[in-house]
Amino acid sequence: MTSKLSNIQGLRAIAVLLVLAVHIQYNEARTDAEALLTPWLLHGVAGVDLFFVISGFVMVWITSSPDRSINIARFLFNRAARIYPAAWLWTTVAILGFAAAGTLGMWLEQSGLVFSYLLLPQENPPLLGVSWTLIHELYFYLVFAGLLLLPRRLLPLGLAGWGLIIVLAQLAGIARNGPWTSLVFHPLTFEFLGGAFLALAAQRWRIPHGLWIAAAGGIALLCGAIWLGLERDAEFYTWWGRVMAFGPGAVLLVLGLVSLEQDNRWTMPGWMVWLGDISYTLYLSHLIVISTLARIWSRVVMDGPLDNLAFILVMSLAPVIVAHLAYRFFEKPVLAWSKQLGRRWFG
Repeated sequence: MTSKLSNIQGLRAIAVLLVLAVHIQYNEARTDAEALLTPWLLHGVAGVDLFFVISGFVMVWITSSPDRSINIARFLFNRAARIYPAAWLWTTVAILGFAAAGTLGMWLEQSGLVFSYLLLPQENPPLLGVSWTLIHELYFYLVFAGLLLLPRRLLPLGLAGWGLIIVLAQLAGIARNGPWTSLVFHPLTFEFLGGAFLALAAQRWRIPHGLWIAAAGGIALLCGAIWLGLERDAEFYTWWGRVMAFGPGAVLLVLGLVSLEQDNRWTMPGWMVWLGDISYTLYLSHLIVISTLARIWSRVVMDGPLDNLAFILVMSLAPVIVAHLAYRFFEKPVLAWSKQLGRRWFG
């Protein structure tokens, strides 16, 4: 069993490209009434759902050590070291941008500074808007760390119990009594659970027909986008509706591509794996890069037949370049340092 699957990294690349497409389309539509990109690209938010499924898969995969000994403290340290430094960096960049634009006071009235840095749930999104997903990720990690205290054979029961608690909370009407309960009982957790069960299955059985499963996943995601349409209200789009639309397709896509790699039938090309490696930094930074360039673009670029094409090209490449540099000179060195620190502290 390989500890790191190339197709998982490639799936991270697909996920971040979907999210990137959302914000390119949104900013093109804001800067030009004759936008080329279809508003259907807004369903690229499914990339977040794919990230959650991947996260659940990876958590089970990396904690399946042959000797079954898991250092819970080190697990949590590694997760925090993976999440927080880059989040702090780009939250600070966002704050500096708000200050330069003279809007920092307005943003601080809506989102708490400390809660945004600590990635704690609050009524409004954090100052770095895209980091709302990290709040869910940290919650996943904390609960999963508790489940790791169970004997490995009981992990499926623990995961199922977690899902059952969420369903019961929804039925009892206590799932939306504030930001904390909304996080704890949010249906997006089922995407993490789906990924976790996928990993348990992939470790135990050979999954055949990976190509067909992956194709079914892609079709399911497309059907989910069509079902959601463009007129759904925000509550439907961010609660159960989103999970029903994108969760099954994301699960099937991950299952199919993992199966293909395990059968040595197909792996993602190297450039997709590389893009997956920088996907976390790209996810955190892309909206800052795109929105900044879009403001400049609207002031200095003349409208013309090639204007929109140039906009799409620049907004596609610039975030990747920035993410590559930030990954190379910040995220990667910080991760290496944190691994050394983890070995020193936890053995």
